[in-house]
Formats: sequence, C-alpha cells, structure tokens
Amino acid sequence: MPPSSAPPNFCADELQRALKEQAFGVATFAMTEATPLHAAASVTLLEECTITVSLSRAGYAVDPTTSPGMGPEAVFESLENLLQTVSPLYQRKLHSTLLQRLEKLS
Repeated sequence: MPPSSAPPNFCADELQRALKEQAFGVATFAMTEATPLHAAASVTLLEECTITVSLSRAGYAVDPTTSPGMGPEAVFESLENLLQTVSPLYQRKLHSTLLQRLEKLS
C-alpha cells in the first residue's frame, strides 16, 4: 500500500492490535510513540525485563539499547517472531497456550 493511502494511524493501530493478540505472553505493554510512519511501545517480558518494540514500514524491531544482543538490523515480519527471538518464556507460554486450546477442541 503506498504511504499516501495508508491510514494516518496505521503503525500505532497495528502495533496495538498485535500487542493485544500476544498479551498472553508478555507481562505488560504500553504505547509510547505514534507517528504516521512509526509506532513504539514499552513491553515488559515475562522475564521481567522491559524492551522497546517499534513498528515501521520495515517491520517490527527491538530498540537495541533495551535488548542487549539485538542489532538495529534485526527486523521481524511479525510481533510473534520478535517475541519468540527475545523471550524464551514467551515461547514456553505460546506452546502451553496452544496445547490448552487444542485440548479444548478434543
């Protein structure tokens, strides 16, 4: 979608939606910045550390100053992929949540 046809709050709306979908696997989150082309949120992981997650036209990224070992070039297609990379406890919670949902179906 060309930038001129994107809704004015697209990044903020999309980041907020993605965080709500993944809320089961993080402790807390709060939006901290929103412009038409960029949005950021403070996310406290289950490991009790806080990172800054951003969304831009490039994708989802972690501010490397809040997550040692993550370079500025690390961009993810989804928030789920980002969280799986930075949070081992998120991975465990995702796995257990999926198993619980499958058990409900049987």
